[in-house]
Amino acid sequence: MFWPDRKFATVNDLLQFMKPKNVDDLFAYRGQPDISFHLLSLIDRLLNIDMHYEHRLAEETAIIVKFCQLAKEFCDVTEIKYLQGQMPQNRIKALMILQHHNAPTRLLDWTAIPIVALYFATIHSHDKDGAIWWYKREAFYNAVDQRWKEYGLNRHPEKNNEIDLNDTAFNLDGPPWISELNCIIPFNRIKVQNGFFTVAGRLGLEHDKLIADMLGKGQYGRIIVPALWKQEILNRLRTMDIHSKSLDYPGADIVGKDLTNNLKQNFRNFNNY
Repeated sequence: MFWPDRKFATVNDLLQFMKPKNVDDLFAYRGQPDISFHLLSLIDRLLNIDMHYEHRLAEETAIIVKFCQLAKEFCDVTEIKYLQGQMPQNRIKALMILQHHNAPTRLLDWTAIPIVALYFATIHSHDKDGAIWWYKREAFYNAVDQRWKEYGLNRHPEKNNEIDLNDTAFNLDGPPWISELNCIIPFNRIKVQNGFFTVAGRLGLEHDKLIADMLGKGQYGRIIVPALWKQEILNRLRTMDIHSKSLDYPGADIVGKDLTNNLKQNFRNFNNY
């Protein structure tokens, strides 16, 4: 599906447009440093799309199980509550914890703050144009709410009449729904970024296509961030106290990790301890 693009003549025009506005409509924003990428979750970018679907589901399950086994020693009591057992009872909620700790999941990060999305559209890939994807959240909620019956998901009276996404998300024949998720644990990074997630009912689905399929004209789009503007934008954002430290984003840690991974790839025979 085509997402309408918006371009600006100057950095000043872009920054002025991205300032938070006091309007009734709530917006979701996602900044990506490379405009050529679709809205695809990390696990879907890592798994081969040609794999049988049951094998991809098995890989996802293995990631959840391994995280629950290995990460509990590093998690607090609140997180452990959602990671109990070999396989958590509520896998969708567990995925939010995995996502926060950078494990590959089917979730995508979004923010309600436009300049936060602008930061993530500019922080990497300075030789490529970035993009800020956006949609109107109220329109999204209404469209999603109308489709639950179509997708065979029922409300649970014993759970405040809520939809339980676990009912179909991990089935071989699960329907291709999409939904928003608010994080169950008040992680500092989630709070300062005003973050939340989208999650799809099947692996391999592009969230941009699912969102565009549900929304009408003027309810979603992209803002182009030219490559040549990225460093200037980062400099300007820093004066607005938008940077890796203020957003609780592991900036320099990522550089160090990349250098380590590059060295491992170049010199395979290393001591892994």
